[in-house]
Amino acid sequence: MKIAYLGYILAMALGATVVGAQERPAPTLPTAADSDEIIVEGLRIPRSLLPTGVYWDYSTLLGSRIRRERADLYLGCAVRIGNVHWLRNAVDGEPNSARARFAQGRMLQYGGCHPPLRTEGAVYSNRPIGSIDLGVSQLDRGVIMELVMRTYAPDAALTPEMVRDPAVRSRFMAREGLRNRLRLPEDRDSLLFASCLVEEQPVLATRLVRSEPGSPLERGLTQALIVEGRTCVGNTKRVTIDPSMIRAYIADAFYRWVVAARGTDSLIPPNPKVG
Repeated sequence: MKIAYLGYILAMALGATVVGAQERPAPTLPTAADSDEIIVEGLRIPRSLLPTGVYWDYSTLLGSRIRRERADLYLGCAVRIGNVHWLRNAVDGEPNSARARFAQGRMLQYGGCHPPLRTEGAVYSNRPIGSIDLGVSQLDRGVIMELVMRTYAPDAALTPEMVRDPAVRSRFMAREGLRNRLRLPEDRDSLLFASCLVEEQPVLATRLVRSEPGSPLERGLTQALIVEGRTCVGNTKRVTIDPSMIRAYIADAFYRWVVAARGTDSLIPPNPKVG
């Protein structure tokens, strides 16, 4: 009798465990209204429980982070002492155009701001060994965008009301379709994805471009941005990204939305005074 009763108790306990597992509530996902601490804590949620699991591309993550840190140093120098004409062409010109590429490269070369020569050209048959690949990096472009906002528009921010304003949306669509016509397909797709995320979650995007690069908060905000902006992801259950690269595209798209929201052509003043 005792053995039978024990078997009954075990069966009930196992049944309760199975039911409990099946009825386990979905985790509460961080939103734009949550604190930095909660955003970071969201990284502890098992990816299998997220609508879209956000994974980090560890094959490029460290290299991109180092390149970003270097770019922040050298480009910070260039923005401080560089020619405003080059800065405007690099930031507000057509991406991948000869003028924008030249301006982005020239910014680094001006005033000795550039890093030591790189020999990446050896990999490409159409570039001489030892050439400096300064004008085509989206990572550099994203850093420039952040530096410009930090320097000339530290109060740059977006709200849902801004991105839903018909006049703002009209300006953004009319201008950006033409501006980005020279981007290569993969580059353009990445920007479109970032623009969608900024439009869907403007507050999280604002917090992301203000966060410390490489920090847990940056990763938490990146995950929250993608999970909360999952309209841009569709039915995709898993995305693998490089935090530094997705941030570069978010910064680019964020800048363009802010320009549209302010009804201006640029956040760079005509005659900037930088110390």
